[in-house]
Amino acid sequence: MILAIETSTPVCSVALAMNPLSVTEERIEGKGVHSEYTFTFIRELLDRHNAGISDLEAVLFSNGPGSYTGLRIGAAAIKGLLFRQHVLLYTLPTLLSFAVPYIDAPPGIIHSVIDARREHLYYQKIEKTQGGLLRITNPAVRKIDDLEQEINNHEIITGTGWDRLSPEIREGIRCHGTEAITAKNLILGWYHPLIKSHFEKADVERFEPDYLTMSQVNNTSVG
Repeated sequence: MILAIETSTPVCSVALAMNPLSVTEERIEGKGVHSEYTFTFIRELLDRHNAGISDLEAVLFSNGPGSYTGLRIGAAAIKGLLFRQHVLLYTLPTLLSFAVPYIDAPPGIIHSVIDARREHLYYQKIEKTQGGLLRITNPAVRKIDDLEQEINNHEIITGTGWDRLSPEIREGIRCHGTEAITAKNLILGWYHPLIKSHFEKADVERFEPDYLTMSQVNNTSVG
C-alpha cells in the first residue's frame, strides 16, 4: 500500500494505491487549502481502506520546487504521520512528477512549469529520446521571455503559469494546467520503469523540500 502527497501548488492531493491498478484520491484546489485538508485526506483514505500507518509500504512526496507554504505543510504532515513509524519515505521532484502522465507518449519534449511570480517560471525539461531514454534538466528558475525561445510546436507544457506565455507560443503546443496536477502522478511514476530510479529515499526527521529560490538558477542537464 502506497500513500502519495502533492502540496506544491494550489492543488492539495492525497492518493492511496493498493496496487498499480487500484488508486483512490482526495483532491481540492484553492488558496490556503493545504493546512485544512492534507491530514483530513490522509485519514479519510486510510479509514476507507480500514488501514493504518503501519500498513503502508512507503510514502511518496512531491518535493518541490513550488509553493513554500504548501511544501512546508506537506513536509510537516509527513513528519507527524511517520514519527516513530517504520515506513519508508521517497521524494520525487515536483516538475518531473508533472511529466509522468505523458512519458509514454511518442518521443518528444515535455516542459514542466510552476508560476514563480514576477517574470519567471520554475522549469524542468524532460525529453524522451527515440531510444526510449529520458534526458532531464535540473529544476531551474527561468525568465519567461527566455523560455519562450525554447518551446516549439507540438511539444507538451504542463503545470501552472504556462498561461503567462504569449498566445502565439501557446497556440502550437499541448497545454495541461492544474487539472493534471495530482498525487496519482507520484504513484504512476513509482510503478514506471523510467521514473522509479528518480525517486530518492529520504530521512523522515531530517528531510526538507526543495525550496528552489530565484538565486538558484541552474540549467545543467542531469540525465
